[in-house]
Amino acid sequence: MSKQSNAAPLPTYSDIEKLPEQWDLYKKLVSGVPEGIAVKDFLLGDHWVLVEAESGFGMGLNVHGGSGPFRLNNSIVGMELRDLAALSTSWNFQEASVGVAALNAWYSTPENAEAAGMKIEAKGINDAFDLYQELCCGKKVTIVGHFPLIERLADECELTILERDPHGDDVPDPGCEYIIPYQDYTFMTGITLTNKTMPRLLSLAKQGKSSVILVGPSVVPSPILYDYGVDCMAGSVVADPERARAAIAHAEHSGIFKCGVQKMRIERPGWLD
Repeated sequence: MSKQSNAAPLPTYSDIEKLPEQWDLYKKLVSGVPEGIAVKDFLLGDHWVLVEAESGFGMGLNVHGGSGPFRLNNSIVGMELRDLAALSTSWNFQEASVGVAALNAWYSTPENAEAAGMKIEAKGINDAFDLYQELCCGKKVTIVGHFPLIERLADECELTILERDPHGDDVPDPGCEYIIPYQDYTFMTGITLTNKTMPRLLSLAKQGKSSVILVGPSVVPSPILYDYGVDCMAGSVVADPERARAAIAHAEHSGIFKCGVQKMRIERPGWLD
């Protein structure tokens, strides 16, 4: 793990409170983490990040890229969880990944997710695309991020896949400006919070009144997101921390869901009524 350098200091909760209104989504999510919760540990694996705090465990995808040095080391143990969550605003995407996992160490604990209306997915449900496939039949559907086997929806709906590294029939992600306002349903990877594209994508979806479903372990399941047009947060909870920690340390990828991480969803009340 990298040592802290002489680069700019890490952002804290008080720092991000001074950011302009474009950062409001991040500011509200971070300010929703209570004071007085200490960070106990973090693990940066090849694919996933795990943060342990006094409130519980949170995870997210380890996203590479962005800019600037990675400044974290074990000195973050004991710091305020709210301050670590402020790293979600970092332009170093690995740092931001830790910040998102820190947010989930509050919002995605089993207790807090259950209070927000969590539904645990039954065995055999692969992902939110399976869950809402019937809902999307015959509709205009855009998916932000090329998820595995997502082409299976192509025969069911008018499907567009927006992807930063496009292949096949994918549309490069700047196409969001031209496509999302005209969709019935927009599925978005939770990584969009990490790479800072989520606020604009949600704004585009609101323009056309598209239903928005966030998908993946990086999803922060906070009711705060309802104010930004999110209808469903299909994320995960760390149900067995020790198994999850071992799986992350051993570079498990999709197998993480057999190793202590449970898929779940939280829907906006009345969304499907």
